[in-house]
Amino acid sequence: MPVKKVSNSELRFAPRENSGAPKHQDQNTKQGCKFNGGLLTRFALACVGLAFVTNIVWAAGSGKPENTRQDDKWLQTNLGTDSQMPFSFVYGNQSSRELLKTWQTKTQSQALDGDRTEHVVTWTDSKTQLQVRLTALSNRGSPVVEWTVFFKNDGKADTPILEEVQALDMSVPVVGDIVPTLLYSRGAGGMDAYSLRKRGLNQLEDFRMSNDGGGKTAETIPFFDIRTGSRGLIGAVGWTGQWVISFSRPTEAAIDVRAGMQYTHLSLHPGEEIRTPLILLLFWEGDDVDAHNVLRRHVLKYHAPQYDGKPIVFPISHGGWGGMKTSTSLRLIDQITKENLGFENFWMDAGWYGADRPVAEFQVFGEEDWWLHAGNWRVNRIAHPDGLKPISDAAHAKGMKYLLWFEPERAVVGTPLTLDHPEWFIGEEGTEVGGNLKRPFAKFRLFNFGDPVARQAMTDLMSDLITTEGVDIFRQDCNFAPGAFWAKADARDRQGITQIRYVEGLLEFWDELRRRHPQLMLDLVERGDLDSISRGMDLTRADYPISPEADPIGNQVATEGLAYWRPHFATAFQIRPRDNYHFRSGFGPGTGFALFNTGGTPEQVGKFIPADFPFDWLRAEIAQFKRARRYYYGDFYPILPCSSNAACTTDAANERSADFEWAAWQFNRPEQSDGMVQAFRRSKNEESTKNLLLRGLDPSGQYVVSGPEEGVRSTVSGRDLMRQGLHVEISEKPGAVILFYEKTR
Repeated sequence: MPVKKVSNSELRFAPRENSGAPKHQDQNTKQGCKFNGGLLTRFALACVGLAFVTNIVWAAGSGKPENTRQDDKWLQTNLGTDSQMPFSFVYGNQSSRELLKTWQTKTQSQALDGDRTEHVVTWTDSKTQLQVRLTALSNRGSPVVEWTVFFKNDGKADTPILEEVQALDMSVPVVGDIVPTLLYSRGAGGMDAYSLRKRGLNQLEDFRMSNDGGGKTAETIPFFDIRTGSRGLIGAVGWTGQWVISFSRPTEAAIDVRAGMQYTHLSLHPGEEIRTPLILLLFWEGDDVDAHNVLRRHVLKYHAPQYDGKPIVFPISHGGWGGMKTSTSLRLIDQITKENLGFENFWMDAGWYGADRPVAEFQVFGEEDWWLHAGNWRVNRIAHPDGLKPISDAAHAKGMKYLLWFEPERAVVGTPLTLDHPEWFIGEEGTEVGGNLKRPFAKFRLFNFGDPVARQAMTDLMSDLITTEGVDIFRQDCNFAPGAFWAKADARDRQGITQIRYVEGLLEFWDELRRRHPQLMLDLVERGDLDSISRGMDLTRADYPISPEADPIGNQVATEGLAYWRPHFATAFQIRPRDNYHFRSGFGPGTGFALFNTGGTPEQVGKFIPADFPFDWLRAEIAQFKRARRYYYGDFYPILPCSSNAACTTDAANERSADFEWAAWQFNRPEQSDGMVQAFRRSKNEESTKNLLLRGLDPSGQYVVSGPEEGVRSTVSGRDLMRQGLHVEISEKPGAVILFYEKTR
């Protein structure tokens, strides 16, 4: 749809009045948003670019979403002392909305590079010497703004209680009679991992997104889009702990949105400083998909790990269990390279460590003991007599990287570190684990990354293993919820401090590993916040597809749900030879699998590569994946998303199942004038053809469309592809195709 270009003065978003006030304070004094001719008349906007309406315009012939230039004069005006901030807190039982008006204020800005400018606003309480520092980043020619808030006690005594800290606290106006829609994605759990969810927000309704346990983003990821007709607000949070994002609509005129840690109630000691979660906001007007592509481009540039000045390239990995003997691994490496399959990474998962003992070569459900030895990070010499270096050397000699699995945040009670240094751990918890039927119960402790001494020791230990064993990809898993440990460790007047120090320490741990090993890749399992995805990739975005019986729709749903928010993610699955539909459902920026089942029931695993394995088929599919991989970093357009007539996460027996539909999407690179289309005809669909309307092309250009098979080519105008559509036929059900296109020069 066409996009209206508006000025910054036409659309504004305001901080919530009196938010962060003590619970006993009279909330009836809140001033509502007033409208005149459908637009806000009250200017009470937050700092540093928060009124930078996206104003996405379509550059003629480029197919690229662009943004109007930022108004530097407006920016300077809103750094003034009278600006209301988009965050809140309560200090000594008083709201920050009133306190900051009376505190000493200092502002400064500096250019970080050619694109980004850092703006710092500091408030100081003359009585207690508490400093509140807002550090915000604006981007030249971009509507995206980010900030983090810091609190520092610059006095000589403990501060009064600081509580109800909200890194984001503001109101989004609702104009007209529309019902605002909240778009978000699920987390990593289940077949519907990362599936898109939409819900309306009527007056007096509220909704909450959170990561209650900390660690993995199991329930939902911290990205959202508040849509109010043809305009909206996209937001994201960076915090590897317990975060919460809440939405409420107390009046017809506005939606209140808050985000931050779940709970804070603490006094700061002299000289002590803490930070809040990172906040990202993007205001948009016009086309919602274009707005999400602005977000994707920003995330790729500033929140994707960089290597040699370029965003990380996710590998295609061959998966393997850590208990698989060295001799078996070496034989496997020889075979997959002899067949010239094109794997780029040899993956060794859990099970390689612990006491010297015989172990199963595969993850046999109900028999594995990997979790019983977590925390004992020494190589099991029964499975690997000479350590892991022979395996990594063989992988390197064949042109592959070597991945090794760790879980440094947890240690089972009785492992050496828990005995030698109990002071490095927090709490103790007993749990039933279904991974080993003979020993289903164990106690474990949380390694304290908030302790500098402990963190230094763990950094040295992991760094030495990376060097000694030849590790290229450090895979960090987290198979428990650390939130309960953090809460129990806090004193009454220090609630939240353990989590804050832990999160800060964990980020420093990852950063230090990269400093010591600049080419090291971090694989941070199912942690979907901004701070985590800025530092590492996730080679298994969800566990569901790894199950031998997994429905490929799970991978399709996850690709669509994640591509709305970011361009870098990966998946893993169990191979099904000659099944193109299943294999192509696992395509993404990165993917991984093994040539045989490495995990499952005793009947499902351990069946090594059969003599009649279709290597020709696999070579062709891997080559197609590598051809497609580059396009996942382009702009994303959902062509046939899961419709309202389908329950995208239910089984095929349900008449509303997604099995009755097609799925299709497009990834477009306007700068290179090329892209690809993926389409899936699911098992109960009766339509063998579709016309798929493409986007982002040059209407006056000619495009060569080709399939993976040589000779399948046609030339179509950009205008026809966007107005009449790309004709796609899938004769099989289920079936999948990938079509590539490129503008003729």
